Amino acid sequence: MKNQINAESARRLLQSQGWLTQRPQQFQIDILQYAQLLAYDTGSYTHHIGDEPGGVFAVVQGSFGVLGPNLASGVVMGHVHRAGAWFGEGPLIFGTRRLLEFRALEPSTVMHVPLVALERLQHRDPDFRNQIMTLVAHSSLLVSRAVSDLLIRRSEQRIAAVLLRVSGADGLTGPSVTGPVHLTQSIIAELSNCSRHTANVTLKAFEQRGWLEIGYATLTIHSPDGLRSFLTEEN
Repeated sequence: MKNQINAESARRLLQSQGWLTQRPQQFQIDILQYAQLLAYDTGSYTHHIGDEPGGVFAVVQGSFGVLGPNLASGVVMGHVHRAGAWFGEGPLIFGTRRLLEFRALEPSTVMHVPLVALERLQHRDPDFRNQIMTLVAHSSLLVSRAVSDLLIRRSEQRIAAVLLRVSGADGLTGPSVTGPVHLTQSIIAELSNCSRHTANVTLKAFEQRGWLEIGYATLTIHSPDGLRSFLTEEN
């Protein structure tokens, strides 16, 4: 684990970035009072598709790949959650088993609020469900953006769009990230629906332009504006 963090520090972090910051203060207090700090090793899962219903998770440190079913390829990764991101609201809202699965891409820490606690809060406060529904809306916007990125025809531009979204460099899907983030070239290829060769060549070209820096299983985005400008270039 990068840095050990206690539960109180984790609560403060979640109240300072991400979806929860947009919710009323009392809601923040209510949901966080039941949150439990959990750690995940690289490659471990919070849950799998089809698992029994459970609670919600909030990323405190590290990152999680968001994986869903694909008719052609089985289970594929579509996004990466970083600090401040919340997920797992489906069972509470829809009463279903798990529809997605989340894999730690590096040693990671989350706050977990059990389903029984969420149901207790929902029973106590009629507005609680409305607040959770805003997380559903937030997740839907992420899905819409991921689909939009994959509809970009030119692979190099598609990779640029994916990098902006999953690295956190643009600040649109969470707090703006300026330092190195864990992203391997194989993950970028999967997220961008292209070959590893195409991803590798494109990333090296972006590095030569000074837009990013490639490290060992990491990327640092130096120029989000450069990537954005590239997205508007003519083919």
